[in-house]
Amino acid sequence: MAFSRQVLYIWVFLMFAKMGHAQNAEPIFKDLQLTDGLSNNKVNCILQDQRGFLWFGTEDGLNRYDGKYFERFKNETGDTSGISGNKIAVLFEDKSGVLWIGTSDGGLTKYNYHLSASQQFRQFNPIAGDPNSLPENGVGKIAEDRSGYLWIATGSSHIVRFNKKTEKFDIPIKDIGPATSAFWMGDNDTLWIGRAGGGFYKINTRTLQLSEKTGRQLITTLFEDSGHDQWYSSSDRQLYRHADVISGAPPDEIVSFAEDHQMQIWMAGQYSGVSVYNKLTHEWKNYRNTFLKKGSLASDHANAVYVDRQGIVWIGTNNGLSILNPLFYPFVQHFLPKTGKDIAVYDFYKDARHRLWIATSDGLYIQSPENQGFEHRSIVYNGQELSVYKLYIDRDSSFYLGTDHSLFKYDAKANRIASLPDPTADPRIRRLIDSKIVSIVKDTINKHPVILVSPSGHNFTYYDLVEKKWISMTDSAKGDARPFNTGNNEIRKLYKDCRGDIWLATNKLGLGYRSQQNTAPIEYRHYDLKDRASISSNDVYDIQEDGKGNFWVSTYGGGLNYYDKSSRKFSHIAESTDLTEGLQLDPTGNVWMICNGHLHKYEPATRTYSCYDLPDLQLSEGIRGYVYKDYQNVMYAGGDNYYITFNPENVSRINSEPTIYLTDFKIFNSSHSELLEKKSIELDHSQNYFSFEYSAPEFNGDNIQYAYMLEGIDKDWITAGKRNFVSYSNLPAGKYLFKVRASNWEGNQFTKFTSVAISIRPPFWATWWFYASVVLILFSVCYFFYRFRINELLKRQAIRNGIAQDLHDQIGATLGSISVYAGVAKLYQQQDNNEKLKNVLHTIEKTAAETISEMGDLVWAVNPRNDNIGSIIQRIESYAQPLCVAKNIGLHIHANPRLLSITPSMLIRKNVFLMLKELINNAIRHAECKNITLEIVLRQSILELNISDDGIGFDMAVVSARRPASMSGNGLPNIRRRAKEMKGEIIVHSERSNGTKIRIKLAI
Repeated sequence: MAFSRQVLYIWVFLMFAKMGHAQNAEPIFKDLQLTDGLSNNKVNCILQDQRGFLWFGTEDGLNRYDGKYFERFKNETGDTSGISGNKIAVLFEDKSGVLWIGTSDGGLTKYNYHLSASQQFRQFNPIAGDPNSLPENGVGKIAEDRSGYLWIATGSSHIVRFNKKTEKFDIPIKDIGPATSAFWMGDNDTLWIGRAGGGFYKINTRTLQLSEKTGRQLITTLFEDSGHDQWYSSSDRQLYRHADVISGAPPDEIVSFAEDHQMQIWMAGQYSGVSVYNKLTHEWKNYRNTFLKKGSLASDHANAVYVDRQGIVWIGTNNGLSILNPLFYPFVQHFLPKTGKDIAVYDFYKDARHRLWIATSDGLYIQSPENQGFEHRSIVYNGQELSVYKLYIDRDSSFYLGTDHSLFKYDAKANRIASLPDPTADPRIRRLIDSKIVSIVKDTINKHPVILVSPSGHNFTYYDLVEKKWISMTDSAKGDARPFNTGNNEIRKLYKDCRGDIWLATNKLGLGYRSQQNTAPIEYRHYDLKDRASISSNDVYDIQEDGKGNFWVSTYGGGLNYYDKSSRKFSHIAESTDLTEGLQLDPTGNVWMICNGHLHKYEPATRTYSCYDLPDLQLSEGIRGYVYKDYQNVMYAGGDNYYITFNPENVSRINSEPTIYLTDFKIFNSSHSELLEKKSIELDHSQNYFSFEYSAPEFNGDNIQYAYMLEGIDKDWITAGKRNFVSYSNLPAGKYLFKVRASNWEGNQFTKFTSVAISIRPPFWATWWFYASVVLILFSVCYFFYRFRINELLKRQAIRNGIAQDLHDQIGATLGSISVYAGVAKLYQQQDNNEKLKNVLHTIEKTAAETISEMGDLVWAVNPRNDNIGSIIQRIESYAQPLCVAKNIGLHIHANPRLLSITPSMLIRKNVFLMLKELINNAIRHAECKNITLEIVLRQSILELNISDDGIGFDMAVVSARRPASMSGNGLPNIRRRAKEMKGEIIVHSERSNGTKIRIKLAI
């Protein structure tokens, strides 16, 4: 264990040595305050949960932070579904991911995001008379033992233990006394307690054995670092490591400790800001608030210090949060001496003596490794101080300065400049006067070595080192100038590749190329809207060659491009920012660029784009121009009054794809976050309006970009930018998969995402079983009507067959009898027996009349126009009325008017008519009555026919013993037979001298 710890110390020491002076620079703190979304500027405690969210307990509420958005939780009077108090004193997350919130004004609160919104917060407060409740509202410290019990230090009561399963509090050891000042859960089930009277207590949380370590100091804060060294602070403003007083610490009471990834101990002081102790070098640093100085600590009153899993240091003060990110440690900002005016930094050069030469708008600045300060050299020509834009050192050690007046040769030892040649003697150079030389490169033209320059606002010009003269492309005396066809165009940069070819970064014509092997005119690679393989913009800013002989090209308006020299095709890096300026390649092939005042990086191997939002650059207008790389691969970029340096090897990669979490699920704006715990969310068809909230905790910058897709609705990923929610409405029933992903830069490639399945149940009328039922019902109804129609046809056919049979039988029998009577009549005629002949002819006449009448009845019965009760009544009345008048009998027919439109079947219609005809006919012929009454009544689909007379009646016993005879065979038995065919009932009641009553009941 000791050996491994030594190895770790050595490794960390080497890391510090590698970073060099970067660690010695004054850090720049980023602030978060009330104006940024924090609920209160006084931050008392800090915690990062298992998902990566940061929680800040303030004097007025709890805050959750994901690097972009704050979500506030505050107590409302009488609301038991939120936190119990607003003065947050301590935050603790247990092993299961449940957050415990201790307040100084409202007791203890449990927060479990896995539950539904109404159940996520559970409050624990003192209950009068309940010994198993929290003894008081003030909760100052929380720890958890290996058995899962919470140990809680309250403001003035004893140490309290909390059983999370039973949700009961108890005081396991009462010998300690009230008012605990410090708390720490160590190894081996040991709880260290700083007691109010001085010294320590130790509790074995498993056996509840208590031991005491005496001392006079009031221990206010306890901490154990990764090396198991114990640190504690006392009320007498002394800092102790184990039992030893640590010298060098500020005389202040330390209220919070934290250890960073470089094994430095951070300490928050009540009045002295933040102190840092380096365990390897034993050096102290103290960071305090400097009035009106941006980037200093927010306040000297520090309440909490916390190091998250990325190594970012979060400091809670009385004036908000101060943040220090180790990601930016390799980037060191160097300020030039203040002169009362702004100094623009343009170029750099590192010589063999490790001196850094800096070209500025105020001449030259030199920084030597043995001197932390700067040497300033004014560059003066004809009494005028010049700005230096470009530094160029030839192989022969000739030093050239490109200034805002012309190109000069520089004597570094004497700090003198000389023109090439004297511009007053050479008319060609006069046009370069007052033109800034922004780029210099050495080349060969006509076998003469030349110095090529690009004077801003003027034509392409070079200096012939053999002929000692300037030559311009407009110089008609030199035909060799014609290949430099730059036109009215500004050349931002001249670049010479490994083959000796010259490349021109222009602001109007794109990328120019001139081969060293020929004198052909310069070729330009222009932007072509129709050609995707062309450069993305004609305004080219910078160019750098990679190890394969291809080029990275930055454009001011089209971003970054990669040029394949063999295919002469460009590939545009879509992730890049449009306004891309200078660029450099590090040894691994990554591209570092200046974009919009910030520093960006592109990794071609993984196609990952990153932005380093340096806190120090955010306090100024940012860096601009070109990036310089020295022979140690250290890079330089300048701004106004300062420049930055960094070694790309020491810069950590930004996590391009932070883990994203679904934080809420709402149905009609009502939270149902508990559904996110399921693999699939089941919804009813009426719940098809819902929204998701999501977040990716990331604290290295403000560049998070979200994209989402609902498979089944969205055809592709939808870019959401920084928006952390999405809503869907009126979705049809079906199965969907919601996916969301996050990137640290827009356009980066995605490989991981978070998803949840959604199933929307259809309404019952849209289910397969409903469709099947409807089809089955429709089929059954159709089949029923089909069978009903067939049965009706069969019934009608049976009726027709019956009628035909009746016609055949009756008419056949009648015609047969008429034929017999005709033969008899012929015989009587031959015998000249007129009396008998007359009787036979009368019989034939009567029989024929009855047959015609029966034929008429049958024809009437089958006529569809006579298919209602009204037609039956009319037929009976037309038949019986003449007969009754002839016999002087009153005929009375009663029927409810609503019965007249009822349509019985043909069979019922026929039989009802024949039965009524037979009964009325019998009453007329045999009853010797004065009145005949017919009453037709409908009772619940039962048709009642009531026929009565006031005639002589008859003895039913006598009548039942014989059958009345008639030619047509229509007697009472015949009526019974017809009623039976229709499944009806006939009731006959008659007495001598009291008439006859007949009731027929038929189901229609």
